[in-house]
Amino acid sequence: MKLDKSKPLLLVLFSILICGLYYGTVNAKTNDTPSSFEEKIPEVRQLNPLEIQLMSFMNGLMVGEPKQAVELWILGVNNRSGAVQYAMLSPSLQKQSRRKFEETRWVTGQSSPSVSNFRFTKVEKLSESKMRYTVKYDLWASYGDFGGGQKIIIVEKNLEPFREYWFISSIKTKYNQWEAFTPAETVL
Repeated sequence: MKLDKSKPLLLVLFSILICGLYYGTVNAKTNDTPSSFEEKIPEVRQLNPLEIQLMSFMNGLMVGEPKQAVELWILGVNNRSGAVQYAMLSPSLQKQSRRKFEETRWVTGQSSPSVSNFRFTKVEKLSESKMRYTVKYDLWASYGDFGGGQKIIIVEKNLEPFREYWFISSIKTKYNQWEAFTPAETVL
């Protein structure tokens, strides 16, 4: 490469740059403290395989239809799976009820009497992104009938771009002394 000698200033600047890069590289120490800019960058915690699996599970349960959210939640109730129930809840309802789910080790309900025969008795469209479902069910055990119950479940659509899915934002349950209620329910 031929340098134009008529431009000595450029040559001097280029030499200073090369010397500075060389000096900074050679004299850098592995335990040098980071600059103040680097100190402000928060460390990103790596997720462990179980956390990644859980996130995949939660994302896999995001439903495209409002009724699906209620049906999956009911499946969680039937199987006493707090994790499935929790996955169907709105972010705010998850935050509000998480501690209670954890206290029960994510197992909800009771073995007897159990809930069965869920049926949708009323469906109301409240808006383009909000539905209300009235669900009735039976409480039974091998040794007797314990009547029935009723839940009013509000389902809303998450409207974030590219993350549109339906979740349960409210569960109101008519009180029955024999029933075990899930952590996210409001008992009337």
